Amino acid sequence: MTLVLVSPDRFTRYVPLGFAFRDASDLGIVGDGLDVRIADSERPFRNAVLGPTPSGTWMTPRLPGLGLDLAQTPADWPAKARSFKVMVDDPFRRFLPMRLEADLPVRGRFVWPEWASLDQAKIAPLLPADAPAGYKPNYLPLFPSIARGAPGPRSTVRAQLAERQADGSDKPAAWAAMTVTVDGKIIALGIAGANGSIAAVGGYPALPAQTPAQAAKGRGEVTWTAEIAVHWDELADDLPSLNAILGQLSSPPRIALKQLNKDDPLPGQPLTLGRPLTLVSLKSANVRLSTLYLKPN
Repeated sequence: MTLVLVSPDRFTRYVPLGFAFRDASDLGIVGDGLDVRIADSERPFRNAVLGPTPSGTWMTPRLPGLGLDLAQTPADWPAKARSFKVMVDDPFRRFLPMRLEADLPVRGRFVWPEWASLDQAKIAPLLPADAPAGYKPNYLPLFPSIARGAPGPRSTVRAQLAERQADGSDKPAAWAAMTVTVDGKIIALGIAGANGSIAAVGGYPALPAQTPAQAAKGRGEVTWTAEIAVHWDELADDLPSLNAILGQLSSPPRIALKQLNKDDPLPGQPLTLGRPLTLVSLKSANVRLSTLYLKPN
C-alpha cells in the first residue's frame, strides 16, 4: 500500500541557545577554531559542546536538562531559565579564554545583560561606530592574545604589564584592561593574559587634514600621541569572568611608570601609522626595560 500525504507534515524545533563571538580588535565574526562549552552551574555533569553554523552562531540543538515539553514551548523559557557556565577557549591561541554565566534557554542570539553596567565610553571599541545610546550587542567580545597578528591595517599597542614587589620580584598584571586614547577618543581596548602580556588592537584615528600644498608633496610618516590607561583590580581568580575583567574599567586607572622606582607617569606615546607600539618603563634615563611597570597601590 502506498501512503500519499495530501500536504507535507511540518515539524518545528526550537534552538535553546545561540552565541556569537566577535574579535575585539575589528568586530569581525569568529566563526571557527574555538572550543565552546556550557555546563549547568549547579550540576556541572550536565554539559554540552557548541558548534558553529554557517552564519557564525555557536549553538547546540540540546540544552542539558531541558525536557522535551519545555523544549517545544519557548514562551515558558524565561520563567524556567537557569544559570549555565559558558567556557570559550581557542586551541590556536589567537584569543584569550573567556568565562561568563548565562541564563538559558533563550530565544535567538544571547544578549549579555552586563553590557548596561559597563563604562560605555571605555567599551566603545567593542561596539559598532554608529551604536545608539544603551545599545546591547547580541555578541560577546574575544580579545586577541599577544601572539596574534593584527587583522589588516590596525593600530597595535603591546606591553608586558607588572608591578614590582618589595622583594624585587615582578607580579604580572593578570587580566588588566588597557585603553588607548587619541584626541580624546578611545581607539583600542585590550586585556592582559594571565602572565600580564597584552595587545590592544583597534582602528587608527582619522588622518590629519592637509593643505593643498602638503597634499601635493605627498604624505610622509603620520604619528599621533596616544594616552595609555591601565585598569587593574588584582583579580584573584585564575581566570575571572568577563564581567569582572571589564568591570575594572570603572575603577581609577593605575599609574604606569615612566621609570621604575620613580613616580613619574608614562607620558603620551608616539603611535605611528603602520608601526606597532611597544610600551616599556625605563630602568634609568637611557636604559629600557622589557616591562611596563605599574605603581603599587
